[in-house]
Amino acid sequence: MAEEKEALVSIIVPVYKTEKYLEDCMRSILLQDYPALEILLIDDGSPDGCPALCDNYAAAYDNVSTIHQKNMGLGLSRNTGMSAAHGKYLFFVDSDDCLDGAGAIRRLVEKAEDEQADITVGCYRRFNDAGCCQVNSHHLHGGEYTETVDFRFKGFYMYGHLAHNWGQLYKKAFLDAHDLKCCAYPFTQDKAHNIECYVYHPRYAFIEDSIYLYRVNEESVTFRYKENLMPVWIAIAADFKEFLRQRNIAGDYGDLTALHIFFGSFFLVKQELQFREHGIREGIRTIRKYGKEPLVREAMASLAGGKYLKEISVFSWRVVIRAAAMIFHVRGYGLFVTGIALLRKLGVDGSITESRNKKEKQ
Repeated sequence: MAEEKEALVSIIVPVYKTEKYLEDCMRSILLQDYPALEILLIDDGSPDGCPALCDNYAAAYDNVSTIHQKNMGLGLSRNTGMSAAHGKYLFFVDSDDCLDGAGAIRRLVEKAEDEQADITVGCYRRFNDAGCCQVNSHHLHGGEYTETVDFRFKGFYMYGHLAHNWGQLYKKAFLDAHDLKCCAYPFTQDKAHNIECYVYHPRYAFIEDSIYLYRVNEESVTFRYKENLMPVWIAIAADFKEFLRQRNIAGDYGDLTALHIFFGSFFLVKQELQFREHGIREGIRTIRKYGKEPLVREAMASLAGGKYLKEISVFSWRVVIRAAAMIFHVRGYGLFVTGIALLRKLGVDGSITESRNKKEKQ
């Protein structure tokens, strides 16, 4: 009996202005012990030395291909790779990140094949020049639990592992069958894509290993002030509601939009406190403007009334979300922003982040 061929995995690497990190990224991919890899480098009109580096890799390795395109952004670059991919599975890697160990892809594929999963999720570690954090665990499991509000809250918001395109192995047939393309937003495009994937009830599988190294790169868009944070954040929620309507998708997924809007209010205030000289005043101005949006008012009213929250298993989060939503709902914007500023001053938000990303012991 002939030995069964291993499933081809297409690794899609959008490349833009990461000349400093691309070689580390590619080294981690080329060191994988899984033999059936197709590596697609999508040069997104990068103005530095990345296009030449991509071409060099394509010339040196038979399983590496380069596609050059005008600058279109991360989401559309991933779509370019998806259209060109031949693999049974797709895996996205940002070009300033790395895979965590030579067995990362193999472990994901073994789990996906074993459970016939549409989306297989691993853990990850954050890193920079100072070293790596401990494993950031997903705290999730499969089965009927994936249909719950608690799963969605932990997966997309509390821990966030489902909100990333990187670090997840996707079955290409699942994405193709439902025409699930990546989104073109300038940031948070990963979460927008993955909540659209979620409503088609993928079979999820999870492994406890860290399979991805996420670089804390302060030059990336994640760490810059975003003038368009508010309109983009609202558009993601509005577009998701329209997506459900156009696709005739039944079921109540209002928790996904309500919690997205809720956490958006925190990110808006946090950005003003972090980057503006008059942080609290700017925060109040910004959050007052946010509160005028009908979609925001609707979301905060539902959370203030406790909708969806009883299904969240973590009591402290239920209390915080409802209390903050109630303050917001009655337009207590000064108290809302001052409360967030106090939490930041006390280091509460930093403690939450630190607890999820503890440094490895040296």
